[in-house]
This record gives sequence, structure tokens and C-alpha cells, in this order.
Amino acid sequence: MTNKKFAAFIVTYNRPDILMDTIEKCLNQTMPPEKLLIVDNNDNEDTKNKLAQLYPNAAHIMVGHNSGFAGGGKIGLETLAKEGYEWILWADDNDPPYTEDTFEKLLKMAESYGATCGQVGVVGHKLNRRTGLLIRTANEELQNCEYLEVDTIGGGMIKIIRGASVLKGIVPEPKLFFGFEDLDFDLSQKRAGYKIVVHSGLFLDLRKKWNRMSVKHTRIRKKDESVLWRDYYSIRNSLFVMAKNRYYTAFFSILFVSIGKSLLNYKHGFRYGSLVTRNTCRAIRDYGLSRWYVRYLPGKPTPKTKKK
Repeated sequence: MTNKKFAAFIVTYNRPDILMDTIEKCLNQTMPPEKLLIVDNNDNEDTKNKLAQLYPNAAHIMVGHNSGFAGGGKIGLETLAKEGYEWILWADDNDPPYTEDTFEKLLKMAESYGATCGQVGVVGHKLNRRTGLLIRTANEELQNCEYLEVDTIGGGMIKIIRGASVLKGIVPEPKLFFGFEDLDFDLSQKRAGYKIVVHSGLFLDLRKKWNRMSVKHTRIRKKDESVLWRDYYSIRNSLFVMAKNRYYTAFFSILFVSIGKSLLNYKHGFRYGSLVTRNTCRAIRDYGLSRWYVRYLPGKPTPKTKKK
């Protein structure tokens, strides 16, 4: 092992108590990170002050604005890769490891793959390049192998990334802000020839823990209105990712399916259907006009449209 083997950074935004719990679980791992960096998107100093009190050895970067998981990811990866760390955990403030030996198992798996491995994690899937949808990894696939190669590891699924790939310019796209920035990053790694691998045992254990061993695709369901803002980013950013990778069939599939879902949601009432349709139309419009500076956030129904 080198002197700079493994570091971690956590992107946070106005959740200091949740962050402290995640930090504790990261540091209590059987193989904890040699350096912990907090990328602070907060609009106040609550997190900075709490870190100084509880974890004074944690490095801290105050971004100065909410850069999202994408912008914070770019800052954290570039900072630690330039410092020479071979492996880097990219985490959100509510993404603690699932077991005490999660990091140890993933890093051992990464080493077994050698220089071709660009990323390891717990949960991952392959991408259907015709529809733009993820193909759910079958239980049988996980049961028949120790490690499984996938196309993407979602945010929150313990993404540990090879620092050398970051030094080659493979970084998150900051303008995506939130949603599918992980898929965009992972497809960039794949294009560069890196393998993305998940640990089958950890994956299966997590499915059992969440009682998801027999989950099947479900019908369109009504979401709570407080989370509808996420759909804006999902639609806008997925269109960007499909076009960037020249998955044009998937691009139009996502476009038409999003419009169709908007219409179907009127079955939950005119007001609800209108909210979903407005989000969809805004997402398509802002993608087409490259309005990446627009922000739709919970509790803030009026978008921020001022360019930075």
C-alpha cells in the first residue's frame, strides 16, 4: 500500500446532524479513510462550527454557494486526486457505509481488478441504451459470482473511485447540479476503458435488509408533492446524458415517456397532474435552451434564474 491509499469526501448541505452521524460511521470502519474532507455547500457556518467541535481533524472546504452533489463531487474528487490518493469515496451527507467492513471489502475487490478498475461500490446496474433505463440486476447474477461488472453505481451506494481516472479529466459535470450526475460520470469512465464493479455479497445483503429480493417494476404511483421537484432534474439531466453519449433512441424514449407520464398523472387530480406537467415542460425547455443555471428546490416554488 502507498502512503496515500484511501481518502473520502462528503458533500453536505444544511444537514449538520445527519453529517455527523455519517462521519462517525465512516471513521469507525475496519479500514477508515486516511483523510476525510467535507465539501460544504451550506449557506451558514453551522456545519463548520460543529465539525470544529466534534471532528477537528476533518478537512473542510466552504464552497460559498449550493453547488449540488455534482459541483461538490467535482471539487472533492479533484482536490483529493491532486493530493495523490489512489482511491476516493464520493459520498453525500446521508450516505453512511452499510456495514463496519464495507470499505475494506470494496478496496480489496478494487485491488484484485488492477489498473482497469475505475470504480467500486455496493449497488450497481447495467444501462439499456435503447430506453435509457437501468436494467435491474438479477438476484441470480449476484448469487453466481463474487464480483459483478456494471455500467453505473448510483449515488448513495458507496462509490469509491480511482484517483488516476480523475487526473485524466473524468469528473462530474457541475451544471447537472443534482440527478444523474453519477450516471454521466460513470459512462465517462466506461468510455475511457475503466471497469465498474460491485460486491455481490454486500449487494445481496442490502437487498435482504431492505426486503427487496422479489421487487418487480411497479405501476406509476402518486408521489408526495414535496419530492416532485426531483423530477425536473431527472428529466433534464437524463436528456443531457443520453444526447452526450449519442444514445439517441434513449433520448427520444425518455422525452416521450416523460410527456406520457405527465398526462397519466392527471388521474390523481387536475392540480397534481398540472404540477407534474409543469415540471416536465420546464425540464424539457431548460434542457433545450441550455438553462443550466435554473434551480428548483424543495420549499422554493419560484426558480432561481440568475446566472452565476
